[in-house]
Amino acid sequence: MSIKVALFGPEEMVKLVKELESTVEGIEIIPYVYQTPRETEQLIQKAFDCDIYLFSGIIPYYYSKRFFHMFDRPAIYIPDNELSVSLTLLSLFYHHQVGFNRLSIDLPDRKYVDSVMKQLEMKPEVLYVQDYPWMKEKYDKDFQVNDILSMHRDLWNQGQVDVIITSIHAVSDRLKQEKIPCVRMLEPERNIIDSLKEAKMLGELQQSQQAQVALGLVKLEPSNETDNKANSHIYQGLMGLAKKINCTLQQSSSDFFVLYGTKGSMEFLVKNINLLNPVYARVEQQGKVVSIGVGFGLTIVEAERNAHIALTYSEKQANENAIHIVTEEQTVINPKKESHTVSVLKSENEDVIQLAKSLKISVMNVMKMVQFLASRPMNHFTANDVSDYFEVSKRSAERLLKKFADGGYLHVVGEEQPFQNGRPRSIYRLDLPFQYHNQ
Repeated sequence: MSIKVALFGPEEMVKLVKELESTVEGIEIIPYVYQTPRETEQLIQKAFDCDIYLFSGIIPYYYSKRFFHMFDRPAIYIPDNELSVSLTLLSLFYHHQVGFNRLSIDLPDRKYVDSVMKQLEMKPEVLYVQDYPWMKEKYDKDFQVNDILSMHRDLWNQGQVDVIITSIHAVSDRLKQEKIPCVRMLEPERNIIDSLKEAKMLGELQQSQQAQVALGLVKLEPSNETDNKANSHIYQGLMGLAKKINCTLQQSSSDFFVLYGTKGSMEFLVKNINLLNPVYARVEQQGKVVSIGVGFGLTIVEAERNAHIALTYSEKQANENAIHIVTEEQTVINPKKESHTVSVLKSENEDVIQLAKSLKISVMNVMKMVQFLASRPMNHFTANDVSDYFEVSKRSAERLLKKFADGGYLHVVGEEQPFQNGRPRSIYRLDLPFQYHNQ
């Protein structure tokens, strides 16, 4: 089975990568062409059936990063590096014979330029370089193409440079419209092929993970062992569900059922959660509610253990149909929530463990806060936001935030007035002592 690679990039770059598709066996590139990098925020939501996301550069990757957790797919980008710089400079000097001190360059990290200069023993008097290495670390900063464009334009208008080298298609297009000499940073075939090989490897890993064991426990409440006819009606609904998601159903007792499948089949259910509606309708016709717990694992024993944990979470939602998932990493997911509420039962991250000890709160609450921050495009929020995400009262959310404030990690950055006569709400920023982004 081929690895489906969703490729996000401008038309020129997509064409170049597609020409090299045949150099890596076992992949199928699905192109998603954009006019501006920010369009990837919408395009990525259309690529849900691909195994991996490949971006033409770090900028479209950066814009889409906050959506990665929604799709559980690996994501990489084709890098700029010393090879890109060397190839571009060689081409430029050969065709245009421009002095290095008469160039204005933008690229993700100027260290690649500095490295080439050092190895070639070149020491230009002036070096006009703009970079944005913070993209690898920051996740709530807005990238402004116009800032880079303005610096290039100013240097040209002041007569300080003869040619601009840019890594950004939008900058190249604009400068060419203004008749300012500009060349795009060249993409070496080697970088593209290496990225395609990495995409294939990660895609194969993704497919193997999709084949992991998954087990679902379905419990009807209130329990009534003599109500066999009613439960048989529900059983038929569950059989229909099992066929749709390619699982096997086994009835353990009159009110307890087990679904056997793969991680991929259960994730299909999560992405198409409305498939549960016919089951819920049959359950409600009998005056019951259903609690569902799904567990993932490398073995059937591990999957069953996680499914029982997930079932206990669903049973806590009394008088309500509920489904929870516990992954092999001990992450708890509530897919019925629009935001797919996530919590974590354990962590092997020493930084997380130490922070939990210092603040005297549970590791799970620290990890839930990590997930909360990673799910938000900006590190600005209110106590109500935390209350909604953690599914606790506002007072409990405020107590948790006070722990972070006492530790010096929570800062008030403003306030909002939600209602005309209501009390203003504080807006917070939380600066954790470690990186919390999703890769």
